[in-house]
Amino acid sequence: MIDMAAQNLQNIFQLIQIVLALPPTSVNCETAFSAMKLLKNKQRGRLGNACLNDLMTIKIMSPRIEDFDMVPAIADWLVCVNH
Repeated sequence: MIDMAAQNLQNIFQLIQIVLALPPTSVNCETAFSAMKLLKNKQRGRLGNACLNDLMTIKIMSPRIEDFDMVPAIADWLVCVNH
């Protein structure tokens, strides 16, 4: 009987950990779908998965254009051999 109670308690703790790991809203998911809708439209219907993934990563992870500091990006580009 004690083993079953201990197992039930362990299962409850595991369930609590799973619930606490879930995001409270779906904002990140909605943002990703909005970015995909902007990127993959009728004119870009043939975008492959790899290209779409790269573009979405840039769109979601990059700073806003107003906050972007171009000086480090230009410096990186200037030292790049293949530009």
